[in-house]
Amino acid sequence: MAASPQGMHKADFLTSLGLLAFGIMIVVLSVRMPRLEHRNINPYTIPGLVPALLGAAIVIMSGMLLGRAIMRRGYSLDLTKQRMGEIAALPQVRRVLVTLSVCLAYALGLIGQLWYPASTFLFVFVFIAIFEYPPHMRTHGRTRHLVTAGIEAVLAAAIVSVVFRYVFLVRLP
Repeated sequence: MAASPQGMHKADFLTSLGLLAFGIMIVVLSVRMPRLEHRNINPYTIPGLVPALLGAAIVIMSGMLLGRAIMRRGYSLDLTKQRMGEIAALPQVRRVLVTLSVCLAYALGLIGQLWYPASTFLFVFVFIAIFEYPPHMRTHGRTRHLVTAGIEAVLAAAIVSVVFRYVFLVRLP
């Protein structure tokens, strides 16, 4: 089913608000990063420069999207309690909420509490198990699927850890 033009303007309006907040957050956090002046670091190589530029680009582009959505009256959302319930029941919304929950659990709950490779293994394993697990699968298929997810999670955790430690020279928690 194709979305109506007015529906797209409403989606653009909401998306632009989310991206605008995200871009501002990136810029603020980038500015707060250490500048390493005490080590005589070149100002063009400070850690927060690239994220700040990317955040600024997101702010500019989301501002343009917001302006276009406002000109096309995308701000008239017409949200009712019934419509909010319909939106909340959409499978896409549930998947986004589960994704956000798993990512926040990883970032806020696992990182820094467990050894980094173990945290990353758990994150990848749980993510694969949740989103690639067909509920109608037979027991043998489930076991094989979970073993495959475990192998993929071990490989992902090992590769990410090695690359960050030995290629990027970043000490991981």
